[in-house]
Amino acid sequence: MFNALNGIGGGGRSSTDAANNANTALSVTFTVCSLIGAPAYNIFGNRIIIPAALAYVLYVGSYLSTSDEFTIATGAILGIGAGFLWTAQAGIMMSYPAEEDKGKAFSMFWMIFNLGATLGAAIPLGNDWSNAKGTVNNSTYIAFMVVMAFGASMAIALLPASKVIRKDGTAVSSHKFSNWRREAIEVFKLFKDWRMLILIPLFAGSNWFYTYQFQVYNGGGYFNLRARGLNNLLYWLFQIIGGGFFGWLLDQGFLGDRRRRAYIGNTIVFVVLVALWTGCIFIQRRFDRDSVHAPGFQEMDVYDSGYAGMAIEYAFFGLADAIYQGFIYWLLGTMTNDSERCARYGGFYKTIQNAANAIASQVDATKTPYDVELYVVFALNGVGLLLSYVVCATVTTVTVEEIDNLADGHNAEVSVGGKIQTIEDGSSAENTLSVKLDEKH
Repeated sequence: MFNALNGIGGGGRSSTDAANNANTALSVTFTVCSLIGAPAYNIFGNRIIIPAALAYVLYVGSYLSTSDEFTIATGAILGIGAGFLWTAQAGIMMSYPAEEDKGKAFSMFWMIFNLGATLGAAIPLGNDWSNAKGTVNNSTYIAFMVVMAFGASMAIALLPASKVIRKDGTAVSSHKFSNWRREAIEVFKLFKDWRMLILIPLFAGSNWFYTYQFQVYNGGGYFNLRARGLNNLLYWLFQIIGGGFFGWLLDQGFLGDRRRRAYIGNTIVFVVLVALWTGCIFIQRRFDRDSVHAPGFQEMDVYDSGYAGMAIEYAFFGLADAIYQGFIYWLLGTMTNDSERCARYGGFYKTIQNAANAIASQVDATKTPYDVELYVVFALNGVGLLLSYVVCATVTTVTVEEIDNLADGHNAEVSVGGKIQTIEDGSSAENTLSVKLDEKH
């Protein structure tokens, strides 16, 4: 719902600057709380999801207010909730499935996630279809709040990870609840992991392009409200298509082992992004910040000549976002099956992602020329996807890792391909691993 709301380009009754500043405040607190979110998830479990999700309802409620200060404050509060929500989501999505199903787990999540965004895009499109030059109706914001509150309440039904069993009979987690000191140490270690460091440009680019797509391409003044609404609907529909297909593709054994699939996925995302941004360079020549405010400028409507091509470009932006983020989650999932580490990796990803998003929002808020914004995001995505090939080279056939912080009654354990192996007294981890890998191959 939040993505659909941003995509429509509406900022409620507060000013556009307030909406931009609220997004910046959101990104700043989201950045900090993504690091805190993983420890909170590992300590308190998925109970943190409910209050985190309700922060979204409060934020949309601020769009009914004329107070710029209230809008900015709720943006900061939303960042706190989002940090907790998204790290919990990453921990669940990457640790619950078996290794051979991690791409499909992303597909399932991304399709459901964007069904909500598609519904959210359809609501304002229906409400505002005849409102080609007006603002978003208050009833639109109220509808968003109702659906968000319902979604938050459904999280009550989630089981703790210790009670979730994978289809192969293995438990998702045998951890006891963690503590703040241990989590602080483990989070600090992420900044010493060379794989995380080399993926920073890739992580940064994953939300940077939202600012250009939502605030410039769709919300920069070239399209009227009706066209923006239809663009928004197409964007999220193509998210469903891209996420559903790409996650499934990454799990297909006929493409080769996991390392080969990592290279294939990286290449597909790179080619799609380069093609889209290259095409966008030609489209961007049609308008800039000054031209859309020039006297006599006529906003593009859905019935105008040339609209179809621009709508197709925007729809494929949605598909590109899905495969870009799907590749990131799948690549992180090849590094660990441990629920605690999954949450930390997801939290690190969201931390970098939202720090970059805060910068991108301020770049737009300072009235940077539209074409400059385009070139920056093109370069960032290109560099990130080239560097990620280095991490693809480290992907193994199965993930092997030691498991610590075990609940009472569990001996020292190792995980091979997500399956827990207990290390018996007098045995070493090395011996256990070598026997298991021989059986695997």
